Amino acid sequence: MSIRDRLRNRGHRPGALAAELARGGVVAVPCKLRRTSARGWGAWTDAVVTVGAVPGGGARWATDDAIAVGFASTNDRIDLPFEEVDDVVLRSVRFRTEAFWGMDNDIVVVASDRGTVELALPPGDAEPLATRLAELLLRPIDAG
Repeated sequence: MSIRDRLRNRGHRPGALAAELARGGVVAVPCKLRRTSARGWGAWTDAVVTVGAVPGGGARWATDDAIAVGFASTNDRIDLPFEEVDDVVLRSVRFRTEAFWGMDNDIVVVASDRGTVELALPPGDAEPLATRLAELLLRPIDAG
């Protein structure tokens, strides 16, 4: 890990989010978020993803930057549930513009027919968040 990446990660406690999510309660997770709209990809913006308790909770995302996520500037704050999610996956950071915590990191991708939301988090936080989002948002496949 480069010195630049180490400085970006100051104050981050590895494993803290995973431990909090393991308790099963409601957790608010600060992150960087971008989403697709009819105009294509929006800019990365500060956001908070709130995951509900397990089992049975939902998940929401919120930001104060309506324009970055494809909404009219007349909206002061966007706070929406993740709906009709088809998949939750991890992908590697590919570009410096999304390397908020370094290039050696993952991004959570929440995909649906209506659009895609990507979430950038500090190292080690993407996998536990993706796991909880998948648990809450994906319908189990009927084995029968």
